[in-house]
Amino acid sequence: MSQATPLPPVIKGDADYRTYRPLLLDNGLTVLLVNDPQSKHFAASVSVHAGASSDPRALPGLAHFTEHMCFLGSKAYPEENEYKQFLAQHGGKSNASTSMTHTTYQFDVLADYGEKALDIFSNFFVSPLFTKSGTQREVQAVDSENSKNLVSDGRRRLQVLKSLADGEHHYSKFSTGNRITLPACASSDAAANDTENGADTEPGSPPEDSTHPLHDTLKIIGGGKYDENDQAEFVRSALLAFHKRHYRPKNMTAVLIGPQSLDELETWVVPRFGKIPDRWLEGGGEHNPNDDDADDATPLSQEKWQAMQAAAAEMVGVAVADAPPISVQAAEKVQHRPAFRPELQGGKWPVIVTTKPLQSVRKLVLMFPLPPTWHIPDRSPTSLLSHLFGHEGPGSAFAYLQDRGFISSLIAGNRVAGPDQTLFKIEVNMTEDGEDRWKEVARAIFDYGKLLCGVAEESLSKESNASEDGTCSDGSELRRIWDEVAALDRLHFHQTSPGAVYSFAPSVAQSISKYGTEMSLSAGSLLNENGDTLQLEEVLSFCQSIVPENCFIERCSDDAWKEMEARYEGGKESEEPGFGKQTEKWYGVEYFLSPVDDEDIHMWSIGPSDDSSLHLPAPNRYIPRSLDLCEDLPEEAKVQRIEKAIEPPNLVVNQPNGRLWWRLDDRYALPKASVTILLRTATAENKADEDGRWGFDATTAMRSNYVTSVFSQALAQDTYDAFLAGLGWSLSKSSAGFTLSCSGYSDRLSDLAIKLLSDFCQDESFIQQSYFTTTKDKQIRGLKSYFESRRADSLALYYRNMLLSSKGLGVEHNLELAEAMTLDDVLEQHKEIWADRDMVVEVFYTGNVAERDAKALFDKATSIVESTQTKALTEREAHPQYSPWVPGTFERRLVPGEDVELHFSSKNPKEENGAVIVTFQSQLEGFKGKALSSGESLQQSAAIRLLCKLVKEPCFNELRTKQQLGYIVSSYYDVDYSSRQPDLFEEQTGAVPLTTAVDSLVLFVLSRKETPVEVANRIDDFLLNFRSRLEDMDESEMSDHADSLARTLTKPIRKLGDEASINMARIRRYGPEALMEGSGHSEQDLGWANPQVMANALRSLDKTTLARVYDSLVLKKESRSRVVSFVYGKTFPLNLQPEKSGWIGGTHRALTMDDLLNKRKSLVAFDPSISYGEAGAGESLVRLLGKHKTTVRFAAAAAAAVGVGLWAMRGRGDEKKRN
Repeated sequence: MSQATPLPPVIKGDADYRTYRPLLLDNGLTVLLVNDPQSKHFAASVSVHAGASSDPRALPGLAHFTEHMCFLGSKAYPEENEYKQFLAQHGGKSNASTSMTHTTYQFDVLADYGEKALDIFSNFFVSPLFTKSGTQREVQAVDSENSKNLVSDGRRRLQVLKSLADGEHHYSKFSTGNRITLPACASSDAAANDTENGADTEPGSPPEDSTHPLHDTLKIIGGGKYDENDQAEFVRSALLAFHKRHYRPKNMTAVLIGPQSLDELETWVVPRFGKIPDRWLEGGGEHNPNDDDADDATPLSQEKWQAMQAAAAEMVGVAVADAPPISVQAAEKVQHRPAFRPELQGGKWPVIVTTKPLQSVRKLVLMFPLPPTWHIPDRSPTSLLSHLFGHEGPGSAFAYLQDRGFISSLIAGNRVAGPDQTLFKIEVNMTEDGEDRWKEVARAIFDYGKLLCGVAEESLSKESNASEDGTCSDGSELRRIWDEVAALDRLHFHQTSPGAVYSFAPSVAQSISKYGTEMSLSAGSLLNENGDTLQLEEVLSFCQSIVPENCFIERCSDDAWKEMEARYEGGKESEEPGFGKQTEKWYGVEYFLSPVDDEDIHMWSIGPSDDSSLHLPAPNRYIPRSLDLCEDLPEEAKVQRIEKAIEPPNLVVNQPNGRLWWRLDDRYALPKASVTILLRTATAENKADEDGRWGFDATTAMRSNYVTSVFSQALAQDTYDAFLAGLGWSLSKSSAGFTLSCSGYSDRLSDLAIKLLSDFCQDESFIQQSYFTTTKDKQIRGLKSYFESRRADSLALYYRNMLLSSKGLGVEHNLELAEAMTLDDVLEQHKEIWADRDMVVEVFYTGNVAERDAKALFDKATSIVESTQTKALTEREAHPQYSPWVPGTFERRLVPGEDVELHFSSKNPKEENGAVIVTFQSQLEGFKGKALSSGESLQQSAAIRLLCKLVKEPCFNELRTKQQLGYIVSSYYDVDYSSRQPDLFEEQTGAVPLTTAVDSLVLFVLSRKETPVEVANRIDDFLLNFRSRLEDMDESEMSDHADSLARTLTKPIRKLGDEASINMARIRRYGPEALMEGSGHSEQDLGWANPQVMANALRSLDKTTLARVYDSLVLKKESRSRVVSFVYGKTFPLNLQPEKSGWIGGTHRALTMDDLLNKRKSLVAFDPSISYGEAGAGESLVRLLGKHKTTVRFAAAAAAAVGVGLWAMRGRGDEKKRN
């Protein structure tokens, strides 16, 4: 019987109510057991202390491939999808990831099913199958994942960075892998893939590429010849060797967390994880030719198979020496081994690497190799450097450059942090002026580095003199700043409550491998640091490395690329070897490498002038003065009670011009709060015509975007201290109006919120030319590169949303508006906002705040808005009143019985994949709350939610695991919202402001294996076959799914911010409907108890109801409402003829944006009062409305406003009576 030895206890924060038990199992595996009494889920994670750094040079991506393979069954549970199927049935999910240093697996599941899930999970490490068939299929999954990454700027730039590294250093390795680096596809699959890419290879013939790293090895093993099957078998033998060498108990950590007691968790983990064998140790630390790793499907002779095993084991063993140890104790002895050195680029730095982005960005990145600080997480000099270089307050490099209109953002920190090296980066996003003067931008950063060197030198000198004189030094500014940084980090550590168990487990599993169990939660939190502990000598040493001679620079922009093309025109190479145009190996990304002129290096080296405005940050004025809980809080609420039901907010003030919602937190027992101020106004996105009718206006919406963006930039410097002190804020524009959100420590939160609101309302001085120019530049660049930089599935979603929910004319039109925008337009829009007499100030204040303080903030807020309105109305005419209409989101209703197809080509030049997104829209309004919705809506919404859950795992298993259509295969439940449109209020004076919920089932696939049309056919086939699965499903299985979904919906909210966001969404959507005079509702009817109501409805569903809803939603063409969005990549280009019928015989097909917009005009708003009539599709709007005694004038107005084709009128009262 396996036993366990206690390990040093975990250091935890004051707000952490969990209990911990760290153990070392007899086999060497480290385990952390965590009791979380508030959690409804159990989670577990295993982290293997080996990643891509341990890949053999001949098999890039092997660690990642091993990660994929571990999920495909074990001897105890041989079915490939048993794990995912069990988790899906019981409210769980899973994932895995491979980094350079770790391979980490995780899952969660409803707590009652934790032990069975853990048993399945643990057996992946005890006795994985690693079958040949699974190996061949899963290589395709790895290849699909890699193809997805080819259109990611971040991934492309990462590969360029790796190409600059020492080729012998582990960091240079290609971590993802593909079907070329891992040639394990079956012969037929390989031939099919080669055919797609233009190759002509006979199945079973020798591979044409004799340059593959495996070529010589396989020739020796095969006696001078080999084929694709030999390649596939060798990859599998390498998989087994890698698993044997690295998946050892001493090289693994596990975390289990749930509501179970620590004793119970120990009884779960010891017998299961204690069985994980050390295959490497059992084999004597070397390859054992008697290992029985070949399965029945292996077609090789025993001698050949053993030769492959031996060669693979040798490859894996050689690669072990590449990766340094990752524990802090071992890292102390690791020699500094930088992957980036001047001699790799001609012997002299700085050099410039220039990349061309897919998105329109202007990045300048300065990178500095530094000594490793992995072993000193709490005293790393880079922590202080990150704080100072990344500071945005007055005197910072950011402030200096922003004031000159050169940059829009700056971040600083470790780009690479490992046991053997650190690569520190300072990255800025530049404006157009900044791009032109990028050398000045770089100089400002180098000048700030010189400033820090000077301060550190002066501090050391003063302290040295004080020591010699026997006097006491009162410390330097750097010590004062370090003391402040440490204090804020400690505050965050002790005042942060536990989060979700699913994300906690893998994070801590990795942390244990580096810092041990004791510091697994606290490492990097500076708990024992203060001004006196700052190592000034090390800080100075690091500052002295932030110089041009230790720097390589990345420029990433179209303009920079054009400069280099001109410099090396016609393929002209630099006079110095190694410079000019280069091509990265794995992605084929082109880049330029060029030297820096000596005069520029000199300019960057001389340091700041005496009159420079650069200086160190002043003391932070936003650090909370008190962490006391509100005195109105009862004693029993001064401890965390996450399991306690959330009481609805109180409607404290309900006035025509404003409402205050308030809730004193009685669950989290933290000195934090959240305040949201919604300025409900039509002026955010709408404009009144000459007749006073309001409607969406794209120009107004664009101007409002500019207003919020300019404001955020203008306040960046002034509020950066608040951000450092744990106070966050944002100002956003939506269809409902403008939302100011502030959250963090309650002590100074009100002051920050009022300051921001006052600055936004009363002081238009924030609208300055420099901020406007930066905003305009960012908007235009984002819109210009939108289509060229997006993945196919993202574009498919864009076209679908253009049909269903967009009010504008798309990206191209928005680009025209953005380019035409002027500073005067933004100033004018800011004034227009306050000329709205119907504006309502909706405030929600929750957390550690007394009612009187909430009222005080509300009074100040409404006073600020009213005074701003009064001033505005003295200078301009008031807008036409639109009450009782309330602006909000918009969704169109698809025509029942109509299948809509959208076919578009990807404009991304690197996109190989195609995408298909299939959306089934429910025709019955979704559930909003017991008082606001019918019983029929509740049952329909519950059924659609459950169907989406039931479909998810079989869809993934069939289309991804078995058919290998692509790496991204998913399905999900989607809910959108549509607000009642203003035209309705012209005719129906008693109409109520209304938001309608719209339920949908969505499936999507990203694939380069088949054409998008074929992928859609496969989805159709799956959905048709799923009907039989639904019919055959026994009641207990359905009940399990329903119960798990119900319990997931009702699990306790763990964070105040999440609670605030959920409640504010209800207030925003349903407040006007419930609180309108004469509506018959009250503030209690906003759906506060919706999760529990929906949970009850889910548990009451039966198979008959599910089948009925599935048939009407998905299968019955006469009743379903479906839109299918296709995007075609390079592998299978769009090649459809407009006159031909669709793949599904769809009743409408759009091949151009004009087609899509014309179709959109025929769709009505999704509103309970509006539906498509029983008349044929050709019946006119006026004739149909005539049947319902609605005036022709209203019909014309409605058609003009929303492009309505066919609709019918129905009262909500009639609908309620019918139900």
